[in-house]
Amino acid sequence: MTAEKRPFVLYEYLRFFWQRKWWFLLVPLATIVLTVMAGRLLLLGEKYTGKAVVFTGSIDVKELTDPKNIEAKFPEVKNLDVVVPEEQYVQITVKGDDEQDVSRELKHVVSEYSQELERHSQERIDVTTKYLHALEERERALQQKVDYYSEQVQSGRLNPEQLDDISDLLVESENNLTEVMERVNRIRGNLVFYEKPAVLSETVAKSKTYTGQLAAIGLVLGLFLTVVWLTLWKYILDARRYYSS
Repeated sequence: MTAEKRPFVLYEYLRFFWQRKWWFLLVPLATIVLTVMAGRLLLLGEKYTGKAVVFTGSIDVKELTDPKNIEAKFPEVKNLDVVVPEEQYVQITVKGDDEQDVSRELKHVVSEYSQELERHSQERIDVTTKYLHALEERERALQQKVDYYSEQVQSGRLNPEQLDDISDLLVESENNLTEVMERVNRIRGNLVFYEKPAVLSETVAKSKTYTGQLAAIGLVLGLFLTVVWLTLWKYILDARRYYSS
């Protein structure tokens, strides 16, 4: 039989597929099972994953925000992974086969790390507050000078030379006072909007097996192999029939 005598080749192939439709069940099932098994072997990892997310707040020093520096502080913890998914957030991951060990190691890392963040945060607040108090003292002293020089200028008791000297001192004190007041306001704003670090979440759960994803891959692969196999089968049968005739 020649191709010219068979105008409905596609129909013949579809009918051939329909007559052997059970192949579309058996092959995908087999590939799903094999893909899931192979995937689990290749992706074999620890059974439990502990994960914590820490908000670093206004702290921006690399010692406390760089993942390599954080991991280096806990050399005794195996399977520790630290990443910075976005600015001001640190994600800590600990993996292992024992749930209690994973939970204990995760709590240890999170506790030590958060305490270090809080210490640094409090030191920064203390230093800034101390500096603010010093500036406020300076502001009060300058205000007293400005008040005194203003009173002298307005008293009418100064001769022209004294008036010029006191006026110069008044202008200088007012400029210094304005500069100090701006710094005081800026530091007060920094303290008001300062963000303290915090532990946002801390969980331990079974590690992902990716069974669904592997099954989907196996299904697609099985359907593809079935179509290829049946097409090749049909082609060989037609070829044999052609040459035998």
